[in-house]
Amino acid sequence: MSDSFVPAGKQVVLILVGLIGSGKSTFAQARFHAVRATIHTDFSHRLYRNTSLSFVGVIKTIWATDALTNFDASQRAHWIKIAREFPGTLVWVLVFDIPKDVCASRLRTRTQHPTIPNPEDALSILERFSSQYRAPSEDEGYDRILYLQPSEQEVVYIPTTLAAILQRVRDAPSVAPSALPEGLVLAAVVVITSITLAFVALAIRRRVA
Repeated sequence: MSDSFVPAGKQVVLILVGLIGSGKSTFAQARFHAVRATIHTDFSHRLYRNTSLSFVGVIKTIWATDALTNFDASQRAHWIKIAREFPGTLVWVLVFDIPKDVCASRLRTRTQHPTIPNPEDALSILERFSSQYRAPSEDEGYDRILYLQPSEQEVVYIPTTLAAILQRVRDAPSVAPSALPEGLVLAAVVVITSITLAFVALAIRRRVA
């Protein structure tokens, strides 16, 4: 499968986000199945060197990361920071938006996972990390984001389905940082105005003196 959905002259870090059991590994294994032999560029080496099991793969110009769950902004910031060190690198986020009870149901019968094959261990991890999960916010610094619902997932992905999902990420609206809350903006304006008036008053006093 070609990476024609990657903009010309760019490379992409794809951050897979979701609870354990949400389908990240199934997607990654289907799309990035022949991985570690292709570690050859400074960029891919930098990603690979900074993690072990969390570096899922690379095909040509797109890299995927799955650090357990990438469950909060601090975990995701690790990958975004590395990406920003390399000009021309985009950061896309694919969120597997699956409820906890659905993930638990999947884990009870999952025995072929590459890193956590024991269902009891998987359920324990789900219980431990689900309360810490935080969905991505617009001020984290990524470029595109797509939420993948349960009905949009496959047990076995075919190439056309994978390509369609990644094209949807590419075509998602560009993410702009969240604006400051209205109250905070007003407070900042008041402070700046007060400082300006203080300087004006001081200048007038000096002239009079």
